[in-house]
Amino acid sequence: MMRLQTYAGLSLVSMLAVIYHAFNSRGQFYPAMVYLSTSKISLVLLLNMGLVFMCILWQITKKIFLGSLREAEVERLNEQSWREVMEILFAITIFRQDFSVTFLAMVTALLLIKALHWLAQKRVEYIETTPSVPMLSHIRIVSFLGFLLLLDCLFLSSSIKFLIQTRQASVSLFFAFEYMILATTIVSTFIKYVFYVSDMLMEGQWEKKAVYTFYLELIRDLLHLSMYLCFFLVIFM
Repeated sequence: MMRLQTYAGLSLVSMLAVIYHAFNSRGQFYPAMVYLSTSKISLVLLLNMGLVFMCILWQITKKIFLGSLREAEVERLNEQSWREVMEILFAITIFRQDFSVTFLAMVTALLLIKALHWLAQKRVEYIETTPSVPMLSHIRIVSFLGFLLLLDCLFLSSSIKFLIQTRQASVSLFFAFEYMILATTIVSTFIKYVFYVSDMLMEGQWEKKAVYTFYLELIRDLLHLSMYLCFFLVIFM
């Protein structure tokens, strides 16, 4: 967190310096804005500040809903990140004609939101294996799952709306499928949490919990497989 604060501070100073230089050298608002939008150095510094802002929001969200991360959660985050980066690079090769600043921002947002989903799944697993969990932890994880589902629905709605307006297979198709998969994952995680709470209320006497959990995971995996097949079918067509 301290390294992020230092990096954020340096990024803010750099951004303010380039904005000051633009207005000081151009003298008027419009020429200064043209300079900021065309100069490569200015664009890099502004995009970097945008990335820092997104990382700060991610850290705040994590702190509110999860608190400090456990070692297993950090390991899961590191393992999944590399795989997801490779998948994103593959997607970039498919939609390279749509490559833009907006696309980079959307990809970054997708990666950060996916990371929150991984942490939510890992935290539910931790709660399931912990004998005594404070009520605050239950409230936080339920709120977190609801927050993530809301994010998924908002981004999914935005992607579908753009697809309807443009009526062509653009990069929004990729984001629509990704957020659809994330939404089904978070619903599955919530249902799994409900199973745990139900078993806890029955004092561990719910014999069919394992069966229901198995079918839940089976249905989730089949849904994800169907979505991936549909996605690649649309792309190849």
